[in-house]
Amino acid sequence: MIRYHTNKELADKLHINLAKWKRWSREFLPPDPLGGLQSGYARHYKTDDAFTVVLGGHLVSELRFSIPQAKTILTDLQQWLLDLRFYFDYEGRANPLADIHASVQSYTIYIIPLSLTRQHAAVFNYILRGFIGKQSHIVDDLPLISERFVEQTHPKNDPDIFLHTRPVLRALNITALHNWFHDRLTANG
Repeated sequence: MIRYHTNKELADKLHINLAKWKRWSREFLPPDPLGGLQSGYARHYKTDDAFTVVLGGHLVSELRFSIPQAKTILTDLQQWLLDLRFYFDYEGRANPLADIHASVQSYTIYIIPLSLTRQHAAVFNYILRGFIGKQSHIVDDLPLISERFVEQTHPKNDPDIFLHTRPVLRALNITALHNWFHDRLTANG
């Protein structure tokens, strides 16, 4: 069963100012087909729609992207987030990913701006890193820790992404944000 949420409920549970929540929802979601300013109908959100608003708001408020840049990032990453089950797959559009992703404990998305000028639309590349685990070792009486990751680039057709990575990349810990969202939404009271 699909659960729907109201503006006030989401703003309260997520501790986001109601006016800010409504502004973000207007920016990051398509217009409500049932509502309008004078329809008298309050918008209701599926959980996926609410997460899209939270993610867009996080990109703007915490990672300091502009609204148009955040929209581009949401569009670019939508299929990947669906494939890794950060969204429910209501329409059956997810593509199964390799078995290695079952071992991943958390994901971080490194956002690499390639073009942020006013003359061109924002263009980004992404490094999608999944943390698998770490092990402790002793080598020559020195304690060492090795970590294992799985990485892929987006778009996949850019094998030189690491060559033009700039120090201005921003990290989005998508797993932590998703867990926070889920915990706040399911918390009692």
